[in-house]
Amino acid sequence: MRPWQRFTAVEYAKPSALHEEIAKRSVVSASTARELLLRAGDRLRGLLGLESVPLSINADRYQFQNVAGLLVLASGLELEIAPKFLGNAPGWREDFFLLATLSHHGRLLDNEGLKSSARATSDLATLIGRSLIEMYWKNQRRPLRTYRRLSHSEFAIEGDFDPEDLSVPTEEGFPQSVTSFTRENPYNAVVRAAAAGLAPIVPDVETRVRLERLAQHLPHQQRPSRLQDRRLPSRSRAWQPTFDLSLDILRGLGGAYDPKNALAPGYVMQTWQVWEQLVSLSLRNALLPKNVLLQSPNRLGTRTQDGAVRVLNVVPDAIVTIPNATGSRRVIVDAKYKGHVARSSTSISNADIYESLAFSRATGISEVVLVYPRTVDDAPSSHYEVGHAAEFARAVADGVLIRAVELGVCRISERRGLKRFADALAKSL
Repeated sequence: MRPWQRFTAVEYAKPSALHEEIAKRSVVSASTARELLLRAGDRLRGLLGLESVPLSINADRYQFQNVAGLLVLASGLELEIAPKFLGNAPGWREDFFLLATLSHHGRLLDNEGLKSSARATSDLATLIGRSLIEMYWKNQRRPLRTYRRLSHSEFAIEGDFDPEDLSVPTEEGFPQSVTSFTRENPYNAVVRAAAAGLAPIVPDVETRVRLERLAQHLPHQQRPSRLQDRRLPSRSRAWQPTFDLSLDILRGLGGAYDPKNALAPGYVMQTWQVWEQLVSLSLRNALLPKNVLLQSPNRLGTRTQDGAVRVLNVVPDAIVTIPNATGSRRVIVDAKYKGHVARSSTSISNADIYESLAFSRATGISEVVLVYPRTVDDAPSSHYEVGHAAEFARAVADGVLIRAVELGVCRISERRGLKRFADALAKSL
């Protein structure tokens, strides 16, 4: 067997005898491969907090559902699961890597300070770099400091010392240790290492210079040998997102897709969450943030249980205000994934219609747009590549217009790919 073998499956693809393919291309038996796949499905369930294993088995045929990413089956055996809307299209790994990063760190596009820069360039390294820069300087009024015991030498006695050292000082002074409230700590070491490591691979010159300045602004420290998730002290909680992003940059999320670093946290996830996050962030990127209201609870009625009356709310993904010649119009936008992708449906399901009517009644808005990903199929590539948007179905019920729109996602990781996706989404509204 080669040093490592990588196998590819596509989410919701036709069930296949994946264990037999693994057995043919490696030294493990078909029964062992079957066991490895079952264990991988079980790990996915625990990792993502799912109620059931996202692996369907029928007549010894396997199908992954609602998950995508990279899994290690065993030493030297890896399984990559491509989302249905990317399939095996060229560049799908780079596309999914970008989407996984945005989903894990949604603020990369949600930061209003990045709005203009995100429109100018959308390569992953630059987006991450500018996000890290904005997050760092935003918190600089309260620097990330911790109490730490530091050793130094001075002729003035300020800290704790060994009496024997007072008789023969060194050239720098008496060795002593002082408890200081300092920026020299493991948290800043991670942020500094992330900025310094990301700068050389950022194509945008301005962003590269700003990252180098950020690194120089922090005390010089060695990069931590262990990159562990850590909760910052409560007084420094505002720095947590900056620290988390820096950790993931050092773990491999800072540049282009690299198979060696594809095991970074956040690379295995539920595809519906990736899609929902992409739609929400793109709305805020394409329209003014004040015109996009995300995840707002709206009262539909009440629910009585055990004598207690509680408010019954519905929560659409977004309520968008679109200016027009006569003023403006309001539209409910809801990201849809599973039913359309799983069945390759060309119509709006009854469940989606009922949910849309509930949204309309609770908000008083009579237009609902359901946004689906365009799946990769036998159609021309221009139909599933980024920038494609088309209405494929509509329904009218109780005076409410419900439109179903599908958007292409392939090649979103290419330059200006995010902008093309956001513009296509906004145009479809």
